[in-house]
Amino acid sequence: MTLGKAVLRATQAKASFFHPPSCDSVARPQSWLFAAATLTGAFLVFQVQPVISKCVLPWFGGTPTVWTTCLLFFQVLLFAGYVYAHALRQWLPPRAQGLVHLLLLITAALMLPIQPHDSWKPHGDENPTWALLTLLTAHVALPYFALSSAGPLVQAWLSYEKRDLSIYRLYALSNLGSLAALLTYPFVVEPLLSINTQSVIWSVGFLVFAGVMGTLAIRLILLRGECAAMCSSPPNVGSTADARNRKSDGIDRSHSGGWSEYVAWVGFPALASVMLLVVTSHVCQDVAVIPFLWVLPLSLYLVSFILSFDSPRWYRPKWIATGTALACLLVQSTAWLAHSVALPLEAAGYLTVLFGVCWLCHGETAHRRPSTDRLTLFYAMISFGGALGGLVVAVLCPLIFHDYRELPIAMSVSVGLTAVVWMSARSWTATSCQWARSKAATRTASVAVCLFLLVTLLTERSETIDRRRNFFGVLRVEANSNRVQLVHGNTIHGIQMRGEDHAVPTSYYGRQSGIGRVMAALRRRSGQRSDVGPGLRIGVVGLGCGVLATYGGDRDEFDLIEINSDVIAMAHQHFTFLEDCPSSLRLHLGDGRLCLERMEDRRFDLLIIDAFSSDAIPAHLLTKEAIDLYRSRLADRGVLAIHLSNNHLELMPLAHRLAAAGGLASREVKSGADPSTCTRPARWLIATDSADDLWADPALATARPPEPEVLRNAPYWTDQHHNLASVLNWF
Repeated sequence: MTLGKAVLRATQAKASFFHPPSCDSVARPQSWLFAAATLTGAFLVFQVQPVISKCVLPWFGGTPTVWTTCLLFFQVLLFAGYVYAHALRQWLPPRAQGLVHLLLLITAALMLPIQPHDSWKPHGDENPTWALLTLLTAHVALPYFALSSAGPLVQAWLSYEKRDLSIYRLYALSNLGSLAALLTYPFVVEPLLSINTQSVIWSVGFLVFAGVMGTLAIRLILLRGECAAMCSSPPNVGSTADARNRKSDGIDRSHSGGWSEYVAWVGFPALASVMLLVVTSHVCQDVAVIPFLWVLPLSLYLVSFILSFDSPRWYRPKWIATGTALACLLVQSTAWLAHSVALPLEAAGYLTVLFGVCWLCHGETAHRRPSTDRLTLFYAMISFGGALGGLVVAVLCPLIFHDYRELPIAMSVSVGLTAVVWMSARSWTATSCQWARSKAATRTASVAVCLFLLVTLLTERSETIDRRRNFFGVLRVEANSNRVQLVHGNTIHGIQMRGEDHAVPTSYYGRQSGIGRVMAALRRRSGQRSDVGPGLRIGVVGLGCGVLATYGGDRDEFDLIEINSDVIAMAHQHFTFLEDCPSSLRLHLGDGRLCLERMEDRRFDLLIIDAFSSDAIPAHLLTKEAIDLYRSRLADRGVLAIHLSNNHLELMPLAHRLAAAGGLASREVKSGADPSTCTRPARWLIATDSADDLWADPALATARPPEPEVLRNAPYWTDQHHNLASVLNWF
């Protein structure tokens, strides 16, 4: 009901736009034009980010790097668009505003389509971050800039005719468009459309938006002189009608003026942005590693905007603060519960805290919205706050902290804010806070912040002996008297036992696993032992802690590819697999696909792809083009082994179909867990173009070929068309 009412109010606003003949002969209300421009602009803003990111993903590799770089680019550009809208409104008369923006729309339309040509593909020797930023600037900067300025600019132009605070409801409509784009991309757009088609449809959508926005700009240009003069004059903020509008909209003018108002406009959105990023990162990596879970916190963030700017009556600070405080207590109580019970409760608690804090922040921000003459400045400050929060978490925190220290800090600040709001709210039905009464609340909040931070720090993992953080996240090394393991989030990337069993292959790579059986079969097929004969040439994508090196012999050669430099450092410092291996080892830092493309002279007897054990999988390593690359790097009678153990994704049918399309015969090898050797259940796909003698080996006698029905119904990923929903095994 709430979202529907927000749309209804926005589209039924009794605002009429100026008709060229005269100010008195105003046409019928054209509010649908403002609503259409707001909705389409917000929808396209949220859709362009995944579209362009997927376009360049196979070129740059490293999913976290690509997505994070794109996110920062779009955050900064969004702020620039809001500043442009404010400058246009502040310094130019209405006709000039319409003319300048019309020229921007035309120039941006000439930049279409947004999909880059193959000539932009990196060669491998350039800095990937700067290359990606240059590509984004050349192809999407102007269209995105025009889109990002649409929200505040449309409201600014509407304020020339309708000068009360109800126009802020268009901001709720804008966030509704963003929410629609967020929910439709992973579940509708990505499964049905190739990347080329997505780019074309998005470009067509931008032309539609440009047409609607251009119509508004042209109508502004055609204003008669007296109408333009009236538009240029600020609203009569002291009028009785204006005061009545402020009262009906629940605005407390005690917050107006001075730096404190600007600090609030920036500070509240910044805290909400920080909470969104830190809670999303923690819940999706450390609590519940589930595909598409990131959609939920971002949706809650947008819904808090919609509720806050639709109408003041939805905002009840005392109730919201109470629910947020209870959720904080739930988060802390999970440390003493059983693991199976604690995880879902912890996820629910963090998401509830996020929603409550965002609603408090955005509710207080909306409560401080100014008169329409400062509308664009208000939005520029909000955008700056959101970008500031993103930069703090994505850029500053990784430089300062070696773990996700911003999580307990942000949670503690949120507890303090909740306490202040609860004590400052006059009653349970109040829609605002009396901040002048907050001196006692501030002291109470300070105590609450310190207590929450202390409890959080005391409940940290005691087995962690090393923790490092970089662009790819936080890695931990956990140790006890029996073993040492490398962990990213909740995904274990390798285990080494202590003592005399330190050279035993563990985790997903035991002797009975798919890779263990393939190694035995290859040794027998060539009639060699690990210390006799020409040796095997082995390529590995995904180092982990180096467990696969336990299979190396004196004459073997390994090319080990790893994208994360901290993984390599930890494998050397805390594990001995690499040092104990007698083989010749060559380590390569970079994305697996890009590194293999540059190895034009290498041909492997065994190529191992081990990058899919977590649920944030690098999809560009499991497409038709990737399989073709792998086959081109195999020697005569070479074998491809892909590790596909995964909790939530069923990747085996996809891999079988891709192998068949690449001319390879494939089999699945499953193995169980063995606590005595620290091995875990594992699933491996083994593929080769010389299957007869390989499958005849006793080690692979139980390997299962794919069923014909599986091959027919399996998804088929390419660089142009792949989606995570097609491999979910939830049902």
